[in-house]
Amino acid sequence: MDNLIISMVNTIASKTIFFTEIMFLIVHNELVKGGVIIAILWYLWFNVKIIPSHGRGKIITTLYGTIGAIIVGRCLANVLPYRARPILNPEFAFTYQIDEFSWLNTLSSFPSDHAILFFSLATGIFSISKKWGVFSFVYVFLIICFPRIYLGFHYFTDIFVGGVIGVLMMWLILKVEPSKRLSRYIMKYSSINPGLFYACFFILSYQIVTLFNESRALASYVFKHIF
Repeated sequence: MDNLIISMVNTIASKTIFFTEIMFLIVHNELVKGGVIIAILWYLWFNVKIIPSHGRGKIITTLYGTIGAIIVGRCLANVLPYRARPILNPEFAFTYQIDEFSWLNTLSSFPSDHAILFFSLATGIFSISKKWGVFSFVYVFLIICFPRIYLGFHYFTDIFVGGVIGVLMMWLILKVEPSKRLSRYIMKYSSINPGLFYACFFILSYQIVTLFNESRALASYVFKHIF
């Protein structure tokens, strides 16, 4: 099934150059990807008609829950057998230059980090607002995940399994009592020191939009030079 889907989209990509250029624009534009989903969370935070102030705890849980989701995803990618990206497989004969994506050689495509992170966010949003949750799920698949299949960054099963992990992880985090207590504590602190709270809110939002790339780079540097 994976090979069939990749072959189909690759055939389309070879005939629709303009659409392919749009796909490249999307995968390289963090604002179009994570920026929209995070903007929805901020919109819900300040929209008291949709979510009362005492219900903001779910947004807090959703934000820090993504950290747990991405950690699980990275652990699985490192533990599970390495899977090369479709674009690096010469059998598919992608029209793009493989050398342009040589950095993907070092990263296993299974499961997809993007799918884990953004489907977990969509799950959190769905727990707050069904309407915005459905929109988020559709947006995550069509705008964030589909271009990565189309361009050969991931197989369909990379996205599917990543999405399942993200949904289950966030559902679990939203349900367990320790995370609820942590959210209540953070909410209480936000009223005591709103300046520091919103500064942290912004930093975490930014890291989610960029898929924690800067945080991972810093952690990798520290681990390499200190440990």
